[in-house]
Amino acid sequence: MAKPMTEKRKIEVSYDGDWPNACAGQLIIKVDGQIIYAKKFCCSSTGSVSFDDDWNEHVTSGELRWNDVDDFADDIEILRAVYSVLDKVHVCCGGCV
Repeated sequence: MAKPMTEKRKIEVSYDGDWPNACAGQLIIKVDGQIIYAKKFCCSSTGSVSFDDDWNEHVTSGELRWNDVDDFADDIEILRAVYSVLDKVHVCCGGCV
C-alpha cells in the first residue's frame, strides 16, 4: 500500500566503489527499509586519461554517473539521495591505466 503524500519516505543509499576503480562499486537503494535497487558496475566516470610524448600519464578527474538514472527519472527524491552519495566518491579517470 502506498504511503499518503504527507508521509515522508526514508531513503537510504550506499555505494562502495572508490578510487582507483570507482565504477566497480555496488549501489544499494533502500526505501523504508526495503531494497529497491542493488547493482554492481552500474556507474561510469566522466574523467579521462591521456599521455604526453614521453608516455607520462595525465589523469583528469570527473564525476561518477549512474547508468540506470532513467529508471528513476520520475522520482526526484531518489535521484537527489543517490547523487548526494555518488558526488562524494573520489572518481578516477574512467579507464584503467
